[in-house]
Amino acid sequence: MAKDESSPSGGTWRKWVDLGQSATIVALALSLFSFYRSYVYVNQKLDVTVTEVSYGTNTGELYMTVAFSNGGNRDGAVLRVEPALWALGRNGKPQWVPVAAPITPDLPVVAPRVPLVVKSGGIEVLKLSTLLNAAEAEKRLVSLQDGAYLGLRVATMAADGKLYLIEHPVARLRIDKSGRILSAEAAIHKSLPGFSNQQQAPPGDAVTSYDQTPFVWAEEHYQ
Repeated sequence: MAKDESSPSGGTWRKWVDLGQSATIVALALSLFSFYRSYVYVNQKLDVTVTEVSYGTNTGELYMTVAFSNGGNRDGAVLRVEPALWALGRNGKPQWVPVAAPITPDLPVVAPRVPLVVKSGGIEVLKLSTLLNAAEAEKRLVSLQDGAYLGLRVATMAADGKLYLIEHPVARLRIDKSGRILSAEAAIHKSLPGFSNQQQAPPGDAVTSYDQTPFVWAEEHYQ
């Protein structure tokens, strides 16, 4: 005998069928959305944030900490990252000059070593350790309003194979009248888009927020 849909039991059965159909439609929609996000929609985003700059001028030890955050849905690569000094280049013009001398043979300039892959949704924190002789640096510094500048050079590659280069000031070194380093202050107050080409000369960012301002320190150069 056929079910009487007007009866209480028939109405309940029809509600369960409708609920099952709705659940199937929702599951299919989620599956299609997941497929779209994974294989069709492309969001390439890599943020570069300097979190610390520390310079022991009398020992020549320069340390930086840089975080790479991938907020996109594609992997990205950090090909090179290095501290830099705003100094006179070989052509006699001011430019960002890489600083890549190791402090000791067993301490890598960049740890972990590059190139490295930053997975989608992942974060990688790199520690930069290099030797910057203060006396030699003071001879090459290009002073701007009683200050000189340390910077960061970063080379990246997006998942589509495009290459990018970033050069940006990260710290201002205060210089006395005799040309010696006194202290340092931050020259960057934001994260940088890792998949972009930026070659920015000093003085750096205007302060709009301290949420992404790194800790910056340098001791006075006595020697």
